[in-house]
Amino acid sequence: MLLFDAGRAFFSDRSPEPLRYLLNNALCAGTPDATEALLLEARQRGPAEPDAHVALYKFLFVNKRYAEAEAAVWAALNAAATRLGIDRNYRRLHRASADWSQRQGAERLYLFSLKALGVIRLRRERVVQARAVLEKLAELDPCDEIGGGAFLHIARSFAEDDA
Repeated sequence: MLLFDAGRAFFSDRSPEPLRYLLNNALCAGTPDATEALLLEARQRGPAEPDAHVALYKFLFVNKRYAEAEAAVWAALNAAATRLGIDRNYRRLHRASADWSQRQGAERLYLFSLKALGVIRLRRERVVQARAVLEKLAELDPCDEIGGGAFLHIARSFAEDDA
């Protein structure tokens, strides 16, 4: 089961070494239960580290545990917001809230997690909520570097179908 990209289980080059170790062990774990246990341990040991949350919500999403994945996304968003010193409520954010063009760090993880929240809400058939999240992502990432535009298009198509 492919859980992570590029053969590594962490996403930020600034992740502490002990967290990288746990996440990489989760990548190599032999069973889903072992993987989950290591991911939960990583989150417990690094609650302020967005990477621990991202790895967990990706795992939960792949395993179709969408409600749990959404809760893990919220934890990732909160951790990234705290690190950035921005409002925890994404609805209050705007282009000047942070340097969203950063390719590394908490800004990128925040945007990536916002996309994940929108995708998870689509999977949970919460289209109106998904659309709101993905529209905020489009505002913060107008060049669509995170790739939320395709999911926003899907969310908008549901509204067109209802009309």
